[in-house]
Amino acid sequence: MKLISVSPLRVNRRPRVLRSGIHLAVLFSLLCLLPGPSWAGDAVVTASQAGAGVPGPTGADLQDWLQRISRAAKERSYSGTFVVQSGGRIVTSTIDHYVEPGSMLERVETLDGERRIMVCHNDQTRTILPDARLIVVEDLHADFSFPRMLKAPHADVSAYYTMKREGHERCAGYVCDITRIKPNDDLRYGYRLWTERGSGLLVKAQTLGAQGKVLDQVAFTQLNLNPKPRPNMVKQALQGTEGYQVEHMRASPTTARAQGWTLVKPVPGFESVGTYQRRLVLRGKPVEVTQWLFSDGLASVSLFAGPTTDSQRQGASLHMGDTNALLDRKGNWSVIVVGAVPDKTLHLFADSLTRLH
Repeated sequence: MKLISVSPLRVNRRPRVLRSGIHLAVLFSLLCLLPGPSWAGDAVVTASQAGAGVPGPTGADLQDWLQRISRAAKERSYSGTFVVQSGGRIVTSTIDHYVEPGSMLERVETLDGERRIMVCHNDQTRTILPDARLIVVEDLHADFSFPRMLKAPHADVSAYYTMKREGHERCAGYVCDITRIKPNDDLRYGYRLWTERGSGLLVKAQTLGAQGKVLDQVAFTQLNLNPKPRPNMVKQALQGTEGYQVEHMRASPTTARAQGWTLVKPVPGFESVGTYQRRLVLRGKPVEVTQWLFSDGLASVSLFAGPTTDSQRQGASLHMGDTNALLDRKGNWSVIVVGAVPDKTLHLFADSLTRLH
């Protein structure tokens, strides 16, 4: 699972070093908090052992169930500590999420490596980087990071995935139902999800590759489903930041066609969920970058297009857990295709992306 969202560019909450010319991806939040790997060793009570006799779920079941997970993550309050395992790395973070009538507050802080504090108040997000004495402000909230799941609410997820119930077990002190989501083709990964039985909140998740191999994982190790409200949370997070540089990252909604891009052949199941134009500062120089976002409801892919630099090499790639990135070149443009999908899917996007003018 990635601590990133499909919202327009965000400072990456899980820093990584990209080589071979794909260093630009550090500046492009590498997508969503996708489900990650599972902790082995716990005894799992299967549906047959529990005497559940669960009938085979239908496509409508899958869609309704994913909607329930998304509503639980968005509409109820919770706090806790969660651990992400991906690409040999382990990162621990705390999260406080509070919902009151007409207001939402969320605070996420990394406990390992570079300190990062992300504070969301309704539609505004501040990412505080104490080591760099920097605050990045974005007027869009990342609505798809853990424990959220559904990234395109109206996508026909059941056309590309099937759902299987696998019993239940305890996670972070709560009894959780286990559900396996299997892809119907080789263009997307599978998932195993643990959801708290009463609320439907996602407590633990795995991303599964070929033959069910765990690619990465995210899981609560401590969870409180009834936390006390903290209305001063944003104010408290900003204490001690006097003198910090403040950078406003504003995305301008646009269309791919207006920016001169099209897909010659759509990638099955993936629909456009937004295109944004933004001005970044790379190596001290302002650069206009286009970001085109796609999702099949669970998996996400982002296409970034900007001016070509001599140091960037076509075909360079990166693999980190379930997230892959590919660098391509379209004339005078560098294109980065990144997402928590198999390499094959990224290549289909790269091959199909074409300049109109």
